[in-house]
Amino acid sequence: MKALIIANGEIPSQKFIRRLIKGVNVVICADGGANTARKLKILPDLIIGDFDSIAKSSIKYFKGIQQIVINDQDSTDLEKAIKYCIENNISDIDIVGASGKRTDHTVGNLGCFKKFKKLANLRMIDENGILFGIDKFVRLKTSIGEIISLIPLNRCVGVKTKNLKYKLNGETLEIGVREGTHNIATGKFVEVSLKKGDLLIYRLLRD
Repeated sequence: MKALIIANGEIPSQKFIRRLIKGVNVVICADGGANTARKLKILPDLIIGDFDSIAKSSIKYFKGIQQIVINDQDSTDLEKAIKYCIENNISDIDIVGASGKRTDHTVGNLGCFKKFKKLANLRMIDENGILFGIDKFVRLKTSIGEIISLIPLNRCVGVKTKNLKYKLNGETLEIGVREGTHNIATGKFVEVSLKKGDLLIYRLLRD
């Protein structure tokens, strides 16, 4: 089972989001993400959150859709949506609208990769690229010249790469010390591994 969560961030194009919907089983709006769905004429299967950012007009518009109100201020609306997926045996989750608008929300949403690392396969997608976490090792099918960034959420130790222009051979990546943004694939596959830490990979979508 695969889900698409529409969060309350930057609004993608209707064409882009409809393409993502074709590959999923369930579409979930995280609170104000329902406003985006309404604007793009997307019909979700579920709306979930504390309902502090969804417009009253959207609540009425989607009155025939299941709506779950959770008044828990210890978790974000996106986290509530992810937890719902996990509780319903959906571990493959694409997320749109996780970035843009408010920077604090964007940064906070990145924490989901660490919180749900062992429970779900998360991908945050926008019209520029795809962001996802890795667990010790990943081998990616790539195109030569593809832009790939390595983004450490914390101190990532023993990072090694293969077929990237700026090769890493056991180095440490850490925000504010050394990052790994804007590297370039030099082969038809790229390998990334690390010994310890929470590392994200961002793949820039080709035009």
